[in-house]
Amino acid sequence: MDIAIIISAAVLTVIAGIEFGCLFCCSKLRMKAVPVIAVMPVLPADDQLEHKLEYMENVLTRKAHEIEGLLLVSIDAESSQLKMCRDFCNALPTAELTDIRELEKKLPEMFAIQQKI
Repeated sequence: MDIAIIISAAVLTVIAGIEFGCLFCCSKLRMKAVPVIAVMPVLPADDQLEHKLEYMENVLTRKAHEIEGLLLVSIDAESSQLKMCRDFCNALPTAELTDIRELEKKLPEMFAIQQKI
């Protein structure tokens, strides 16, 4: 019986050593984090915009996901929708509001892509 306990303790010690080594060694081998930004269109006929913004607020504040930010793209949105989006962006620093015409300029800024002139 004592030999079984000693063998079990030895095996568990080896496994713990391997796990502990992987904790430090394997973490350096991981890929760098890739920026992920969600893009949500704001359309004039969108009557669910408030619910979508509430959902995205929950997603962005939980931090249990890969999404680092939210880009709200106004596509001929109404003034009430734009106000709702501005209030949302003021409450969450990871969210930004832009116009569809400015999207081509905004994406390289958010992803830190250098454009050729």
